[in-house]
Amino acid sequence: MATAMTRTEHKVSREDGNIYYYKVGQGEPLVFLHNVELGHFIWEKTIDRFAEHYTCYVIDLPGHDQSDIPPRQYGVEDYTRAILDVLDSIGLKQTSFVGSHGGCVVIVDIAANHPDRVKRIVFDGVPYWNVERGRILWERFWLPRFTDHTSYDVPVYPLGHWTNLIKTDPTRDTVHDENAERISQKSRRWISLTFDAITKYDVEAAGPKIKAPVLLAYGEHDALRRGEQRAIDGIPNAVHKVVPGAGSIHWDTPDEFVKMTLDFLQD
Repeated sequence: MATAMTRTEHKVSREDGNIYYYKVGQGEPLVFLHNVELGHFIWEKTIDRFAEHYTCYVIDLPGHDQSDIPPRQYGVEDYTRAILDVLDSIGLKQTSFVGSHGGCVVIVDIAANHPDRVKRIVFDGVPYWNVERGRILWERFWLPRFTDHTSYDVPVYPLGHWTNLIKTDPTRDTVHDENAERISQKSRRWISLTFDAITKYDVEAAGPKIKAPVLLAYGEHDALRRGEQRAIDGIPNAVHKVVPGAGSIHWDTPDEFVKMTLDFLQD
């Protein structure tokens, strides 16, 4: 017998392809957006506990995991339109959001340009750059990781990128890397295009436009802390927290992530 804790899977049909999400839980709505290059699996360690308090909508961004790859490159604004289409199909006029890394950039754009759709926001490692800084990161960090220059019209991850990382570092999380490799095999061209797109987006210009209360959280070892102080200074109504010992808080310290998120959302 189905209950509120039974996950139901859905696809929203759009001109650019279907967008996948699953729904679980009961209570006010809470939308989850994952990192670029990953998928809905990143919330697996925490979602059942959130579902005890909220109706959770866990979305695969366009081009990722079980969502279709669009026929053209997206900018951040296109991701925003896609997520708003999902919310409209569900009937959500306003919701709180939880995001990680690249998913946070989409939430920033939604909150800055559609403030009436956003109640509260939890950022687990929001990238905070202007266009100049974003392009420097693209050229110095992301492009060198895309070492396959022959398979597509843009450089992409080589096949086996994530599984080879497991082989070279036996301490790595195999569940994370195996899922990341699965998604990369389908979407590695799209992943490259999306990193290109988000590093062209001026997060610093959008951040001050956010009206919703924000939990601005970083794991102690998150590389995105390079923009942490600018985010603190730029995003109004933000509560700042750093979690010791974590990279991505939701994955490395899930108990702490659930507690601090629920405390903030229910304040």
